[in-house]
Amino acid sequence: MIFDKNQSAFPSEFHREVWWWAVGIVPPDVSLTGEVRAMCAPDMLEGCFQWHAYFCALCEDMYQNAEAYAPASARQYRDILEKIAADGQIVSDYISKDRLSGGGDAVIWGAAEWNAYRNRINKSKQYADRGVTPDACLNALARTGLVCETGARVAAFRHTRYPKIFNAMQTFERSPRVRETPARHHFAHCEFRQLFKSYSAGYDELMRRACDESLYIARVIHEYCVSRKIQRYIHFGIIKYKYRGVRILDYNLYGNEYPTLRINIGPYRINPFKRDLDDIINRIAEKKREIDNAS
Repeated sequence: MIFDKNQSAFPSEFHREVWWWAVGIVPPDVSLTGEVRAMCAPDMLEGCFQWHAYFCALCEDMYQNAEAYAPASARQYRDILEKIAADGQIVSDYISKDRLSGGGDAVIWGAAEWNAYRNRINKSKQYADRGVTPDACLNALARTGLVCETGARVAAFRHTRYPKIFNAMQTFERSPRVRETPARHHFAHCEFRQLFKSYSAGYDELMRRACDESLYIARVIHEYCVSRKIQRYIHFGIIKYKYRGVRILDYNLYGNEYPTLRINIGPYRINPFKRDLDDIINRIAEKKREIDNAS
């Protein structure tokens, strides 16, 4: 399934959330740079490719079978996957309890630790209010190959379709400054440039999943700012323009609305360009209305 970044209508909010996740996944030929590959052992590199394939397959199944994943959000599924990878112990060539499969990585938790996490989630407001439980989420994730085996002493997690993913996931979860914004988003997007050192996306990467309309708006704004010697910079994933030490405007991509580009223009009292910028935005909006009416 190919997710179209220009899509604007969705069957449900869950579909839109999955779409926003899917269009943000970075292709391995972009994120697995020569520098990253040189630092990866063969199993780690294979784990990265499998991780990317897994998230693409998971998003496709979520979008096509949304009822099987309800009522949890896509974010809650990612949170559980992150937690499994971050806090367990990796075991290579794990043999399943039925001894019918092996050869891949597994994440092993102590049963007491896993049950404590389950109980904490079950009591949390954001899960309880939606009627979401970790067990129900794991049952849904089993559709694409994630297996959870629980016993008296341990809880083991493995993947039947992508057996090498967990070592790569855990390395990522323990990478430098991964708990900081925007590094937290890199897990969902398979941004492997974060594997071994802190990585902040540049302009092209931040705008990679913007729809064509948003890219057009951003280009018009940038051309105006360049003409007025207004400098662009990026801070925590937000694209900002500053003139003589004053932020004139900023914009970012958001998945909860369409178009996905949200623009904030500074107030008149500190922004000598606000009237011009307002006019630019109005002209862009008028042009869009003309195009929509013509179609």
